[in-house]
Amino acid sequence: MTVLEVKGIVKLLGGARVLRGVDARFDGGAVHVIEGANGSGKSTLLNIVAGRLAPTHGKVSAEVGGVRYHSRDSLRDVVGWLGHDLGLYPDLTADENVRLHAELRGLDPELAWSEDARRLGVDRLRGRRVRELSRGQRQRVALLRLLVSRPHVLLLDEPSTGLDTASLTKLVHVLRDLRDAGRVLLVVTHDVVLVDQLGGVRWRLFEGKIARRVEGSG
Repeated sequence: MTVLEVKGIVKLLGGARVLRGVDARFDGGAVHVIEGANGSGKSTLLNIVAGRLAPTHGKVSAEVGGVRYHSRDSLRDVVGWLGHDLGLYPDLTADENVRLHAELRGLDPELAWSEDARRLGVDRLRGRRVRELSRGQRQRVALLRLLVSRPHVLLLDEPSTGLDTASLTKLVHVLRDLRDAGRVLLVVTHDVVLVDQLGGVRWRLFEGKIARRVEGSG
């Protein structure tokens, strides 16, 4: 079982208190949807969990198979991030992007180009340059690249951006499989269709704090 905990997370940005003491425990085997108005701190919270931002106060930790991860460096070993900036190299092919990511981590990229690629519907994009792909196609290639390292905690910031109905259905199936494998999934989205299909636990951020936690279905 994987568990992610955030305790007393406060974040000041430019003198503004974006997060005001966020406390939450996110259990594996569930999709956790982070909701809230623009400026409520959703993306900031994900950036802190990902280790891309340091909290002003508070701690982030994860437990995977009885091993505890506390530091920002150690959390990067178990946390995977997919944000608005997909970080793909436009002049490289989808295959080259995935292969480079895998090789930097000493992993086998062919693991991604089997089942994960088929489930995401990107196996036919393997030899195409990223700059030739639509936003939705790039989104799916970036998710495939993320899955190469088999992260135990997945952070997804608006993952359905640019996806058509068929691609959204593939994404939901993949996320449900990851959920069923015991992963922690934190999803920031305004996509009500995606939220309804994922179900799980919905956390509402309001003025930088957790205002509501609602168990869903799906």
